[in-house]
Amino acid sequence: MQQSLKETRVQGTPMHPLKIYEMKEENGKIDVPYHWQETVEILWIQTGTLSLMIRDEQFTGNPCDIFYVNPRELHGMQSVTADCTYLAFIFPISWLQFVHADEAAGKYLNPLISQSAHIATQLPRQTAVRVTPILQEIFTLYKNEDIGAWLGIKADLLRFYCDMYRDGMVRRSHEDSCQMSLLLDLSRFIQEHSSENLTLKILGERFHMSPKYFSVYFQKHFARNFTDYLTAVRIEHAKKLLLETSFPMELIAQQTGFSSSSYFIRTFHESTGLTPRQFRLHMQVQSGSHVP
Repeated sequence: MQQSLKETRVQGTPMHPLKIYEMKEENGKIDVPYHWQETVEILWIQTGTLSLMIRDEQFTGNPCDIFYVNPRELHGMQSVTADCTYLAFIFPISWLQFVHADEAAGKYLNPLISQSAHIATQLPRQTAVRVTPILQEIFTLYKNEDIGAWLGIKADLLRFYCDMYRDGMVRRSHEDSCQMSLLLDLSRFIQEHSSENLTLKILGERFHMSPKYFSVYFQKHFARNFTDYLTAVRIEHAKKLLLETSFPMELIAQQTGFSSSSYFIRTFHESTGLTPRQFRLHMQVQSGSHVP
């Protein structure tokens, strides 16, 4: 598994291992490039339409749809409609382990923790309807933080996995295919070299394809063309520099692969609805901090 694509943000705390993100953008755009993490991620679509790439398969999420991303599965998301919002429940499944060995742990939880079994990616409608009240209760407990909330959250997650087994959503895992290895290598290469002048010719030569075939292959497996994906990766890198440094726009443009600061500012605004300076200020105000 490629370490450069691993999500490094700390999710939750030892006392509160579950983190719920309410995903939306002020300008209606969500663009999360390929990444993976050690934790489980349950995606519950609230409004609009979301395009997802999980492993090497494309999905379309509509309101009430639920997707399950197993640990170490490569995935990325992109909003299709301006009103797209979804909840992301992120937690380590090992949190649900028991101190004393029993059938619940040995037969049902441990295979998921060891990744010898995995949950189906998109829950069928009947299963989604069954677990929706569980996710809603988890979200309510998480937001209100009443007495016993985290006990209830943990119990609800165990109920969620009970329904996964009951509805046949748990399957024996298999090793990554050669194609998945290629996609991981390709994603890693783009992440590591995104500041360089990458072209279809360069990528084609690197992965032993003609530029034309590489373009078709990339579009098929990443659900977007190479240029759009590269731009999304560069924008994500730029956001990190805007938040963590006081670098001027010219330097950020240079370090993220944009040909000029004016092109960087224009592209950033088209992607996020904010100029880089507006984004930096907005995030500083939200966090109550200042870039050093």
